[in-house]
Amino acid sequence: MRGLPSLLLACLFGCTAATAARAADVTDQMGRTVAIPERVDRVAVIPIPVASMVMAVDGGAQRLAGMHGASRADFELGLLGRMFPAAARLPTQVSGEGFVPNVEALAATRADVVIQWGDRGDDIVRPIRDLGLPVITLRYGDSALAAGWLRLVGASLGKAERGEHLARWFETRRAAIDERMRAIPDAQRPRVVYLQRARSGLRAAGKGTSMDGDIRLSGGTNVAAGVPGFAQVDVEQLLAWDPQIVLLNNFEPGLAPADLYRDPRLQGLAAVRGQRIYSYPHGGFRWDPPSQETPLTLDWLSSLFHPQRAEPGFRLRIADAYRDLYGYQISERDTDDLLKLDANGGSAHYRALFGKGDGS
Repeated sequence: MRGLPSLLLACLFGCTAATAARAADVTDQMGRTVAIPERVDRVAVIPIPVASMVMAVDGGAQRLAGMHGASRADFELGLLGRMFPAAARLPTQVSGEGFVPNVEALAATRADVVIQWGDRGDDIVRPIRDLGLPVITLRYGDSALAAGWLRLVGASLGKAERGEHLARWFETRRAAIDERMRAIPDAQRPRVVYLQRARSGLRAAGKGTSMDGDIRLSGGTNVAAGVPGFAQVDVEQLLAWDPQIVLLNNFEPGLAPADLYRDPRLQGLAAVRGQRIYSYPHGGFRWDPPSQETPLTLDWLSSLFHPQRAEPGFRLRIADAYRDLYGYQISERDTDDLLKLDANGGSAHYRALFGKGDGS
């Protein structure tokens, strides 16, 4: 390690952690018991969705001491920068490639608690524990796990009631959409694919990804369900699957349905012929991975998949959610930008479902 010796860092933080008063023990998603200090003034987060989640639970970024560099996209491309502009200046060097912690940068944050992925091996957790810092670990997979993230963020900040409130909203809305869509017969479920990459080769979300679970819960059939994880596919495979709906990622900035509509290789695709290609919205976080906004994602997906069954008033539900999540009065322009109305507006049903005349 470069810079301060690890022994000095461990002493610096270990002594503090050993003498700090403890408010409570919490059990994280890996089943570990974590002692949370009685007073938490600063929290550093390495999982990318959790930076915006801290802001939602805590009402701002005043205690967020550091975050993953990829979280910058939510300030630059999503709405987070409009809601919490000062947070864009937060340190983003706390983690490197593969969520490996940068212990020197973590030391500089003076964090009281660190949140990290727990299911990617102990090698990315142990260096943080070796600093003497409490580490809350999370699991990644089905988007339902994000309700637990909310509870743990609340517990880490001494706001368990707030975390529980948001987690219950999350679970209630998710269950309502699940119940409504579960009755749809398989024959009426559209064939769907989510492309995690569409420019530099094609990569589809298969079995075990959160997108696979969200597609199924929202009343669709994931045509890539036969492949594990995120799989590289070629154009021939995509044409063989022939999805009726293609969902585009938020990880390739500027990617839009028009890019696929004009691709000569894809003209035979059902989604191209039916003009049913859509780019996921980007609000306080990207709507394709799990986050505190996942209930809105599922609402959006189920409306796209079954426009004839869509609940009117989606824009109002966004406004209500943003008041509760962020204390933010979202404007019509904000909502248009979040939904990528310009990019998605030429695709089938989109403006009717999500424009200003959606029943709101």
